[in-house]
Amino acid sequence: MAAHPDDVVPEVPTVTTLRPVDDIAWTAVQRQRNADGSESVIRERWPIIRPGFLSAYVHYEPHMVVRRHGHRSNHVVILLDGDAEIAGRHCTAGTHVHVPLGAAFGPLVAGPTGVTCWELSFGEFGGWGDEAELFDAAVRARGVTPLPDPPIDLGDWFVDPRGDTGAVRPTPRIPGLEEVVTHFDDLPDEAAPPGARVVHAVAEPEFTSARIDLDPGAVLDLGRPGSHRLVLVTTGAVVVDGRVHPAGTHVEVPVGQTFGPMTAGPTGARLLTLTDG
Repeated sequence: MAAHPDDVVPEVPTVTTLRPVDDIAWTAVQRQRNADGSESVIRERWPIIRPGFLSAYVHYEPHMVVRRHGHRSNHVVILLDGDAEIAGRHCTAGTHVHVPLGAAFGPLVAGPTGVTCWELSFGEFGGWGDEAELFDAAVRARGVTPLPDPPIDLGDWFVDPRGDTGAVRPTPRIPGLEEVVTHFDDLPDEAAPPGARVVHAVAEPEFTSARIDLDPGAVLDLGRPGSHRLVLVTTGAVVVDGRVHPAGTHVEVPVGQTFGPMTAGPTGARLLTLTDG
């Protein structure tokens, strides 16, 4: 990967940022040749990519195969549309995968229409995979031929993790620690403000991951200024300070900053929220 000495390490923001995901360019990160001769690709949009944090909007084209792997940080994957097989389990939109530091997940095989996910790493986001035999078996069973990874050039600070097998740098694997796969629809509603329904996939003292449904006109304040908060509006729209933020809006709220209150639009809204700290 070419060096760019003029590049600087992306800074951690000190103000709340809102970005329409559709305004972010796609970057191809993995390719394969399928049994019928066609190619499938993984493409990512990065609302946030910096040394200590990644928020990625990821689309896996049909039948894409991804190795079983972990990350060098606490990691979350939420399926937004389509379906996939993850470690032999059929997963649909609304599936939540929590991969704590030291665990791995997969292999992931995208379904016949592909799958789109929101994926976040709370710390160093490099992936590692030390179970090559599982990936080999998955591609062999489907007649898939992995192709060279497309180049990614983000500047000097970026070290490409896609070939990390643990051979050069020890993995953070913790024996016996596994990914946790749940589905928001299978989890109970919790106490919430009027007009809101909240479901937590993870509810730890220092980390939470939730889905929030808001009725039309319902008001919600995220609170928790002492934590790093992420929000993705997945359906409907919310109004904040007189501005409408439709589905596809990605929000990062740094520690110490406030955001909201939010008022759901005329058709309501669905939000995915994560807090760290």
